[in-house]
Amino acid sequence: MMAAGMFSLRGAKVMTGIFLKTILAATAAFALAGTAQAENIGAVTAQELEAALSEAGLNPTMLADAASGAPVANGRAGEFNFFVRALDCSGTPLACETLLFFANFDLGRTATVSDFRVVDNFRDGQVFGRAYVLEKQDKVGVDYVVELGGGVSKEHLSQNISRWADVIAAFVEKFQAGHEGS
Repeated sequence: MMAAGMFSLRGAKVMTGIFLKTILAATAAFALAGTAQAENIGAVTAQELEAALSEAGLNPTMLADAASGAPVANGRAGEFNFFVRALDCSGTPLACETLLFFANFDLGRTATVSDFRVVDNFRDGQVFGRAYVLEKQDKVGVDYVVELGGGVSKEHLSQNISRWADVIAAFVEKFQAGHEGS
């Protein structure tokens, strides 16, 4: 029997072993978290945007915004041309936190109530992409925003860029189907 205030060294050795294993596991997890965080992307330069779009097969031609110098990409998804405007940019070279993808389509006529209805139906049923009517320009279009602020993985960025071609195709399909028989 042990006196009050005494403890078994045998239990202390077991506790010390468990404690050391816990510390080592926590240290390893912290190191891995630091490595994963280092791979996050919080903004992209023109060169990085061009590489990401090329990897997705979107054939970019890089331009710069005349006023801000921010990257602008002109690309092609299948048979459809589109643009990507990089926004919320800072630093040298400019690195941008927000990517606005958009494609506009000439109606070849004045926009009608039916065009607004089809666009509204697309917005109601589509999770990705926002459709709109540019009434004064007699165009319709769709856009898609990718936000990088706070950091995302390279895989997340790649997945979102790859989704853009599907957004355009879904919009065109919905627009054509909405005007069948009109």
